[in-house]
Amino acid sequence: MDSNLVTLLISTPPVDNFITLFEKIGNITDPFLAPIEITLKSSFKSLFPSLTENVSKFLEENQSPLSARLPLMNPFHVFLITIAYLSIIYFGKIYMSRREKLTVKYLSILHNFFLVSLSSYMFLTVSYEAWKNGYSLFANPDVKSEEGFQMAKYVWLFYVSKISEFTDTYIMVLKKNNHQISFLHVYHHCSIFVIWWIVTFIAPNGESYFSAALNSLVHVVMYGYYLSTTLSFPIRFLKRYITQFQMTQFVMMMIQATYDIIYFKVLHPEEKNTYPFSLTALLWVYMVSMLALFANFYKADRKREKVSKPVGDKKSR
Repeated sequence: MDSNLVTLLISTPPVDNFITLFEKIGNITDPFLAPIEITLKSSFKSLFPSLTENVSKFLEENQSPLSARLPLMNPFHVFLITIAYLSIIYFGKIYMSRREKLTVKYLSILHNFFLVSLSSYMFLTVSYEAWKNGYSLFANPDVKSEEGFQMAKYVWLFYVSKISEFTDTYIMVLKKNNHQISFLHVYHHCSIFVIWWIVTFIAPNGESYFSAALNSLVHVVMYGYYLSTTLSFPIRFLKRYITQFQMTQFVMMMIQATYDIIYFKVLHPEEKNTYPFSLTALLWVYMVSMLALFANFYKADRKREKVSKPVGDKKSR
């Protein structure tokens, strides 16, 4: 590797390296994807002219000037990535059904180590940027000026990090752990990716900092546990608390959304510089769905644990 490139990579903040990487990927793929996008848009417009016009108008009027400077903001690309994820699961399971499961220990180690490192970086940088800019815990407005661009970059990184989390599912497919590829698992990965595209597209700072920082912290613990398990020294006591930790973050995000709705809509309706109500409402509704699904998973998991426990006193053996 060229020494100048190494120096550049080391001296440039990681978030800027990720932005550059995705810009380069876009430069390579856009010539191939643009004709497909134009054709599909034309077909959709002929079938649903009013809907197409309204969606285009909404996107044009609501995109943040900060997200307009960042890569992977095209909704067509988000759609393609989501379809690709679902297709890989579907066809991957068919392909693996005729083959022996694969040992993916080193891939798992690399994947979990990467996400522990990235999640730690995102938690620290988002938290520091919020502190530096005098954020309060809740009720932080959307900032469209240059002052908000650094936080926008960190929120963008959190959004694109959801693509790397798809590898969770790919590893399950390769290991033929199809029982783990539940509706909750696939719904969570797909929906969180799309929702964070929406958040980044419309308001990539302000109140979005809280969910990005909190979820990154949860993922440090979660992927840290997965990494320790893959390395054969699992921190066993953490297992039962991971789902509780995830559910706690959902409750905290619901509290944030509820507080913001009351603060901006009831107590201070005269304020114009606020965080978009549509995103706050979306957060609240999404957290309700996640709480319900994770609570159901948690109860089922506890039942499985009780059934799997041997009857009798182990110490008497």
